[in-house]
Amino acid sequence: MSGPLAVPVDVAELVVRALRPQLAARPEPVLAGVQVSTRVGDGPDGGPPSLPWLLVAEDGHTWAWPALQRVVVRLTCWHRSEHAAKAAVGLALALLCAPRPAPGLTGGEPVTGPLGGIDPHTDRPLATAAVAVRARSTIR
Repeated sequence: MSGPLAVPVDVAELVVRALRPQLAARPEPVLAGVQVSTRVGDGPDGGPPSLPWLLVAEDGHTWAWPALQRVVVRLTCWHRSEHAAKAAVGLALALLCAPRPAPGLTGGEPVTGPLGGIDPHTDRPLATAAVAVRARSTIR
């Protein structure tokens, strides 16, 4: 019989589940109708199917035995203007850097602040930021 096993969790999915309700509850107009997902590319031009759209993707992952994961998460927001994209991604970044931002997440530190630009594939304004989040592995 074996003992408990520490299993890494899907941190991108934890971040999505944390950000969806938190961003929806915020009063800022740039967050009205924001969709949060780990996927993009379902739109007619290969971009997001609607605006604003926040993509959550893992860029790096370490795991300190037995239970702490550190994951660099890239947040990319397509929006109607570069300013709105930067504001939306900045709010998401701030929420993830709060102490204990959601169940399973123990906090985060910014890696890069919001950087704006134009998506070369869709010609839509976007902004991106990166955050290193910490998460607890599941014990099974």
